[in-house]
Amino acid sequence: MEKKKLTRKDKFNKPGTPKIVSAEKERMNFMLPGFILALLAVVLYGNTFGHYFALDDYSVILENRVTKQGISAIPEIFKTSYRYGYYFTSDNLYRPLVKSMFAFEWSLSPGSAFPGHLMNVLFYAISGLTVFIGLKRITGGNVLLAFITAALFLAHPVHTEVVANIKSRDEILAFLFSFIALDQYIAALRTGKSSNVVSAGVAYFFAFLSKESSITFLAIFPLAGWYFTGEKISRVLKFTIPLVGVTVLFLIIRMAILGNTTPDSVSVADNLLVAAKDPITRFATAVLILGLYLKILIFPHPLVFDYSFNQIPLVGAGDLKFLISALVYSGLLVFAILKLKSKNIFSFAILFLLITISISSNLFITIGSSMGERFLYAPSFGFCFAVACLILKAGKIVNETLPGKFPDLLFKNKTVLLLFAVLLLGYSIKTVARNPVWKDNYSLYSNDVLLSPNSTRTHYYLGNYLVKPEAWEGKGAEEKNRTLRMGIDELKKSVSIYPGFSDAWTQMGVAYFKLSNSDSAMICYQKALALNPGYPTIHNNIGTIYFSNHQYPEALSAFLKATQLDPRYAEAHANAGSAYGMMQQYDNALTSLFSAVKWDPNYAQAYYFIGMTYQIKGDAANSNIYFEKAYRLDPSLRPKK
Repeated sequence: MEKKKLTRKDKFNKPGTPKIVSAEKERMNFMLPGFILALLAVVLYGNTFGHYFALDDYSVILENRVTKQGISAIPEIFKTSYRYGYYFTSDNLYRPLVKSMFAFEWSLSPGSAFPGHLMNVLFYAISGLTVFIGLKRITGGNVLLAFITAALFLAHPVHTEVVANIKSRDEILAFLFSFIALDQYIAALRTGKSSNVVSAGVAYFFAFLSKESSITFLAIFPLAGWYFTGEKISRVLKFTIPLVGVTVLFLIIRMAILGNTTPDSVSVADNLLVAAKDPITRFATAVLILGLYLKILIFPHPLVFDYSFNQIPLVGAGDLKFLISALVYSGLLVFAILKLKSKNIFSFAILFLLITISISSNLFITIGSSMGERFLYAPSFGFCFAVACLILKAGKIVNETLPGKFPDLLFKNKTVLLLFAVLLLGYSIKTVARNPVWKDNYSLYSNDVLLSPNSTRTHYYLGNYLVKPEAWEGKGAEEKNRTLRMGIDELKKSVSIYPGFSDAWTQMGVAYFKLSNSDSAMICYQKALALNPGYPTIHNNIGTIYFSNHQYPEALSAFLKATQLDPRYAEAHANAGSAYGMMQQYDNALTSLFSAVKWDPNYAQAYYFIGMTYQIKGDAANSNIYFEKAYRLDPSLRPKK
């Protein structure tokens, strides 16, 4: 029997028109792989359910006064920036959908990290299913390509930071909704139905409300439309217009919300590229980092939560690593462009990766970090898609569309099965092994400081953790002092790498103060103040030293300076109230203390001091009211009988 000659549509690089199959076979080919993918996500990340909060979870959830107000804070969340409610930090990020989820979860179980970890794994599993279902439809029914891509995506170890760190749900949801929008966009091109256009627009708007980097999909939509539908470019662009409208709408809303927000400037400690003395060095180092991203995608070991100054040294145009990275990326780009017209599937995968990584590459805009594994979340789809295509090509499989039972498709080709199984197993082992590092701050910082020893921030994070009460509370005086000295040692390492790191000097001052060494603490604070005179915490901490030395006017001046720099600084308002109280200016004390509880309604100690102040003034009724508020928030403040 003569073999049928492959048509242009049948070739692997040209996914064909979906074949008509029975509803029963369609369900079988969806339900089994869908169940496997959902189970895979749970198996890979089930060991995070017992984890606590870590890293950025503190600024967005655990120490964010707005998030901790629960459901009632959701209207405020949609009217403020992402980290609003975290002391004095300002930012130009607008991600209300994710933060609202965190507030809701806090209402369900205040102080518990379990709901956050559970929801992260749930949405991650849904993302895997979305990739499978959407890609199967987009590629014209290629169920095996869709399944392998989704499975590799779920298992890739580079995602551990995103899934194991609750805060990084912004990455999960941004990609999830963007991919749903892509699926609906392709469906709209094929059917012309307005319902698909509306669905794509709504999903894309939700993606923007999750994270601003979703804007890169604005280039992915027409690219995928060109590759997978066979439609003319004019029609492809026409159907992209509503999504452009969604983008403009989001940007208008974002500008209205954040118009008066002045973000903190990017520090060398956060983005090492800021230390570059000339554009060539900055460009060469940014390209080198892109090479490191590619290396992590190919061989995800070791994985580290921080790559700050000076873990990746600045390089010039003659550096070999820069040249290799530039050559590889240039080759990928040239290949993608040359194969664009012929709609080569690998060209699409490469362009997907390059487009989605562009916004975090630091080549076009300077972001708040030089490198982060979380930035590879969306780009990794392009990588996994390319790897899946390579596996199928190695098995000489062309356009495996339905009909055919899913197990038959997976198991009939030993080459495909072997390559897929080996890669999936390797990814899974690394993922499961990496997750426990994210259990809490101490496990994360103490592990990764060894993997990133030249980073000023890894030493700072570990030192900062050891200085905080959670590291030594409940332990004896000797153990407490030993822990504080360990923290000082880490902070000294941090400033030895980057002497201009004011946060490290500040926390070193905190440690010395807790060791009752006020002179050394003041020296550290003065160094921090010289580097960052507008930092409210430093002024507040200097005031604390004056207060402990009974220099109340000097303390008050420092506290008031902190509140001037950040009117929302509840602790500084409360400290000013204490200073006024010691100076017997009780009305002023009440004014400051009420400012403290205005900005932090859960500030138990401030309520307690209000009660004390009223008691001194002889107002027993108000005194009892505020004492009871304090006791409800913190029962330990109630006097023991």
